[in-house]
Order: sequence, then structure tokens, then C-alpha cells
Amino acid sequence: MKIIKAILGLLIMPLRVRVFRPNKVFYNKRLAVVGPADSAYEQENGRIIDSYDLVIRMNKALITWNPANEKYLGARTDILIHNFHENMHSGGGGPLDWNLFKKFGVKYLIQPRFDKEGWHWMFNYFKKYLNTKQTIYTLPYSDNQKISNMFDGYFPTRGFFVLYSALTSHCKEVFITGFTFFKTPYAKGYRDNVRDLKDNYKHIQNQGFHNPDLEYEHFLKLIKKSPVKRITVDEKLYNILKYDSPDLIQKVRKI
Repeated sequence: MKIIKAILGLLIMPLRVRVFRPNKVFYNKRLAVVGPADSAYEQENGRIIDSYDLVIRMNKALITWNPANEKYLGARTDILIHNFHENMHSGGGGPLDWNLFKKFGVKYLIQPRFDKEGWHWMFNYFKKYLNTKQTIYTLPYSDNQKISNMFDGYFPTRGFFVLYSALTSHCKEVFITGFTFFKTPYAKGYRDNVRDLKDNYKHIQNQGFHNPDLEYEHFLKLIKKSPVKRITVDEKLYNILKYDSPDLIQKVRKI
């Protein structure tokens, strides 16, 4: 049975995987990028988020959804960036549940890594679900190479893939909330096993995959070079940028 499912998965995958092209999809659009940090809950920006042309979220955002948080986070999700690891407690994005995704209006489910590992994860998905109806997307190979080359052996988080795609596109506006680059905890309910900053730092070190400091450094460079004329951030990220990079603060505005 496993062999049959693997063969069927291999047959389905080329028919249901497409390349997501940010410069085309994001062109002249207003984007809201909602991350998992607790800073997204400091202001009731839900209606503002839902007013954007495209709302982008990551990994466990829909699996851990609580209706009480709608006033902070909004209710729409047009694009979900997922690492295609379905475990809930060791860095995974939770179950790939299309019944749930449809309730939020997901149009694009994106596994961003266009490399050997990324294709392996997508193969596992098709082998497991034999899904012939929904299309899965990945970022262009050229984008994956550019992003990977920034990290010197580390891997960018899925959030960084989103920020890179948005800030290098010719969209009309980007609003960023729920990103503090591990300078504040995850929001309650998202990844409670590593909400403590020290525990999360140890977790990141033990995994050896990500480098938050390097990621933040590249985020600052993206802000500096971005062609996007209107970059808006939540209050927490604005204050972080103001403290660390006063020369960049004039490129962003606070919500």
C-alpha cells in the first residue's frame, strides 16, 4: 500500500504544483503580513488587516485560530505559507487541512523552498493525501537561491520568505504585524512550549536551523532597499526599528 501511494503521489505532484510569482500576484496590491509574535495582539488591527487586498499568514495561524482574537488579527487569509511539517510541537505548521483552509478563504497554500528538501516535503504531502483537487505553490527557484545565499548554512524562517517576497515586490503597500525577530515571545496559543524567550533561544540553538540575529540584519537591509513606497508596521516593531536603526525609521510608518 505504501508503495502504491508513493507512486500515485509522484504522478499527482507534477500536475498540482505551480510556481507562485510574487512580482505578478503582489503587483500594485496592498499586503497585510501577519506573523506569530505577541506584538500582533497589542492593538486591535483586525478590521484594518481585513481591508487589505491580500492577507498573508504562516504555519499554525489557522490551526490555532481563536475567534476571540479576530479584533486583533482579522478573519481573512488569502495566502498561507506553510513548512509542510505537520507536527504541532517541534517547529511544525500543523495539519494541512483544506477543509479548514477553505473556511478562511485560502487561495494559495505555499511551501516556499524550491530545493530538494522542499520538493521532498511536497511529495510526502501528495503521498499522504493523494490530493488531486487543490494546487500547491512554491516560490521561484531564483528567489529561493537568493534567500538561501543570505544565510550561510542556516535556513530562513517561513516568515522571512514572506517578508522578502513582499518587500522586494512592486506592491502598493505592506503592513507588517506579529514580527519581532524573537525579541518578544510567540502569541499565546501559537507555540506555548517555547513561549519563554530563553527556552525558545535554546530550542533554536538546539535545532541549528535558524539564525534570528542574521534574519533581522537582512530584514533591515530589505527595508532599506525596498521599492515599496508605503511600509507600515505595528507599534512594537516600529519601536524596535527606531531603537536599532534610527536611520531607517523614516522609511516606515507606525499603524
